[in-house]
Amino acid sequence: MSDTLSFDSNNSGKNGKHGSKYQNAEPDDKNKNWLEGIFRKYYFYHYSQLELGELINEHEFGFRLFDGKIRRHLAFNDKKELYAYIIKFSPSDIFYSSSRYQSPTAEIDQKGWIGSDLIFDIDGKDLHLECAQSHNLVLCKDCSFISKGIISKCVGCNSTRLQIIDIPCARCIKSLNVEVKKLVEILDDDFGIDSECIFVYFSGNNGYHVHVVDKNFYNASAKKRNAFAQYLMGKGYLIESLGIRRNNEGVLIPMSNKILYNQGWRRRIFDSIHLPIQNHKIDDKFVKKYNRMQDANNNNIQDIINTHILDLSAKIDPNVTMDIHRIFRLSGSINSKSGLIKAFCKDLDSFNPFVDACFIGDSNVEIESKLNIKISLKGKQFSIKPGKNTLPEYVAAYMICKGIGDIQNQT
Repeated sequence: MSDTLSFDSNNSGKNGKHGSKYQNAEPDDKNKNWLEGIFRKYYFYHYSQLELGELINEHEFGFRLFDGKIRRHLAFNDKKELYAYIIKFSPSDIFYSSSRYQSPTAEIDQKGWIGSDLIFDIDGKDLHLECAQSHNLVLCKDCSFISKGIISKCVGCNSTRLQIIDIPCARCIKSLNVEVKKLVEILDDDFGIDSECIFVYFSGNNGYHVHVVDKNFYNASAKKRNAFAQYLMGKGYLIESLGIRRNNEGVLIPMSNKILYNQGWRRRIFDSIHLPIQNHKIDDKFVKKYNRMQDANNNNIQDIINTHILDLSAKIDPNVTMDIHRIFRLSGSINSKSGLIKAFCKDLDSFNPFVDACFIGDSNVEIESKLNIKISLKGKQFSIKPGKNTLPEYVAAYMICKGIGDIQNQT
């Protein structure tokens, strides 16, 4: 997801180009200029929202500017120096390395990696939610026509060059919360990671970042982090891991000399299919039950296991977890895809991103909407019609960031 940047996001050096809705903007682009001013005002009044560690000078920073340029491999001696940079350039997005380096401004292979927290990325688009089919939008890159719902061809010009615009709803957030809780549960149950070491952040748009601050993982290599991620997703889990195997006739039989403890994925799968067992060998009686279940479902036992794993596993992006040089959206900074901030979730159940991550001001502005849409922010619902509307700045910023509105004259 674009809430992180890998090294490949800027392979041209310290000042590269990257995809942005503003990269071809003219100097008098009203949307770009207005958002730059709004973002600068946020950082001027809410700089304390930025979450920065004590060793700020050992971290790499990256910035996406409104002209589409990416600036990476930057470092700052202290918070005041960073603040001056942010106010001067008013970036559209701010990124920060989880890793600490001996030389954070050097090229990637010369930085001198010290260590990194373990970070997981859960993105709404990877959940393939049914509700997204009804409330997400599609922008045609050729004729700029915006359609509601997920389509394969533009209604206006039949182009297939389409871009999905996420408009997450409360149900999307609830589903994301479920995925976060599954991840946290596995981290606790299978690895004994204390909840005090796990920090959950709303990404600012349609996802979560889960940070694990634990010395046992801080120096883990990219290979070990990838193996950890694969385990959390239940990848490559075979029926033999449950203590059963097939004979030559394809019938399940117990592995007589295999004793496994009822924990981890084994316990999780057996609990899910309502076949609880104790810490002992699997016997013939148990396997008969499993064979009957396989016959009743007219399905391969490995397929049954995979289906349960898909439901029980954490929907994380393994590429994010294993990339020790990736930089992440800075907590407290604005996400240019929504105008909301990346926010720490102290209590996931009570956290409401459409309220708790909305910090842009309330002053009214005039904005021209490209469609009929309902938006709920700061506990208020707005029914917006095509054409000119007078709305609070935070609603206008959300619409412009989503590409569904244009700023007019401030009232």
